Amino acid sequence: MDPVIITPDDVAEAVRRAPNWKSPGLDGLHHYWLKGFMVCHAVLARQFQEALDQKSLPSLFTTGITHLVPKDRDSTDPSNYRPITSLPTIYKTLTSILSARIIRHLNSNQVMSRAQNGCRGGGRGTKEPLLIDAVIGKVVKRNRRNLSAAWIDYKKAFDSVPHTWLKRVLELYKVDCTVRDFLGQCMGQWSTILCHLGERMAAAENHIRIRMGNFQGDCLSPTWFCLSLNPLSTLLEGSGRGFQLRRGGTKVTHLFYMDDLK
Repeated sequence: MDPVIITPDDVAEAVRRAPNWKSPGLDGLHHYWLKGFMVCHAVLARQFQEALDQKSLPSLFTTGITHLVPKDRDSTDPSNYRPITSLPTIYKTLTSILSARIIRHLNSNQVMSRAQNGCRGGGRGTKEPLLIDAVIGKVVKRNRRNLSAAWIDYKKAFDSVPHTWLKRVLELYKVDCTVRDFLGQCMGQWSTILCHLGERMAAAENHIRIRMGNFQGDCLSPTWFCLSLNPLSTLLEGSGRGFQLRRGGTKVTHLFYMDDLK
C-alpha cells in the first residue's frame, strides 16, 4: 500500500459523506460545522498527518459514549438494553480518510473475496446473495441435482475478534506500516463510557476498556471486520467444493454478508 499523505481535499471528502447531525462523542462536534467552516480543513489535514506520523492520538478521541437504549419497559434486566456507541467526530473523520485509502488498496489488488457482500461499494447488500440463492435453488429443483448447504451465525462476531488478529490481518494484506502502527496504538486506548437516561458515568475509573473486537461507530470498523474474515473465504474458495450453475462455470463455494455465512 502506498504511504498515506492526508490533504485538505481528503478532509473535505470525508466530511461531505458524513451525516450533518449524527450524535457526536465526547468532542460534542457535529459534522455540520466542519462542512460549513471549510477554512479548518487545512488545519485538520495537518494535525491528522502529525498524529499519523507520531502514531498517537489523545485519549479523548479514542473514547466513546455508549448509550443504553431500553428495548422494552423492563429496565431491570441488562440484556433488555441495546448499546449504541457514539464516537468523537474528529476520530470518525480521520478513520473515514484511512478507510477510503485502505479500501482503494484492497480494490486495486482485488484482496476482498467476491463472496463478501458486506461493505462493498456499489453492491446491493443482502439482495445479491438472496438472488444467487434463489437461482441455485431453481437450478437444483429443475435439474434434480444434489445440494448441501450450511448456515453459520457467529455469536457477537463484531465484538469477538481478537485485537492480535486485527493487527495481523493488516500486515497480511500489506496495509501501510505507518497506518498499521497508528491503528495499533489507538486500539490500545479504545474505551467507552456508559450513558443511561442521559447521565454519563464520566469518572476515569468508569471507562470501559475495549479489549476485544472492533470499535463500534467509526467508518473503518466494518471494512476491518470483513478483512479479518477474508482468509476464511480464501480457504473455502481453495477447497474445491461448491456449486456450478453450468458446466465449466465458476463454483459458488459460499456467500458472506458481514459475518453471516452460508
